[in-house]
Amino acid sequence: MKSARATVAKDDVGREGDKFALGKVYAVKLTTGDEFNGIVLAYDSVPNFAMFEEGTKPKPLESKTLRMVNANYITELKDLGRVKDPLAKKPLANLDELIKKEVNGIRDVEKFGVGVTAEAQMIFDAISKTLPARWDNKNILVINEVLVRSPYDSYSVFGGTRTANDRVKTVLKQERKRLQLGDT
Repeated sequence: MKSARATVAKDDVGREGDKFALGKVYAVKLTTGDEFNGIVLAYDSVPNFAMFEEGTKPKPLESKTLRMVNANYITELKDLGRVKDPLAKKPLANLDELIKKEVNGIRDVEKFGVGVTAEAQMIFDAISKTLPARWDNKNILVINEVLVRSPYDSYSVFGGTRTANDRVKTVLKQERKRLQLGDT
């Protein structure tokens, strides 16, 4: 076994960087006796460290084993080839799906009234199944133009066009009846 002083980290002209170029695949032997195959992911000449991904083909992040090796302790490097782009991986998550989940999460949070009664929340939930609705403080804004105020009955419906106002009143009466809340 070669001693640490007999390192193979430098190539014929003394340049470590070319030997540890990104994507080079090596069979590596260390002065400690450890041996492994690895793909070069990074190299820093100042502390003389090389970062290897174990194996000869890039793997997904969750199954990756990394080794950071002081190149002074490498006794043998056997060139096994090169991988095209060791850092190019399939994304762990689809960005469009994440955005969709975020939008849905925000929409779900916006469905909960702050400081409203359980009855008010039930009414909101019932209306929002039929018509687009959102909370505007403790009021329910339906179709972005009709406001339903506490006590959330047909007499508490304000604003919007006559058609929209009448539609909200009708839906509200039906939902209150279905929920057995009555309409005062």
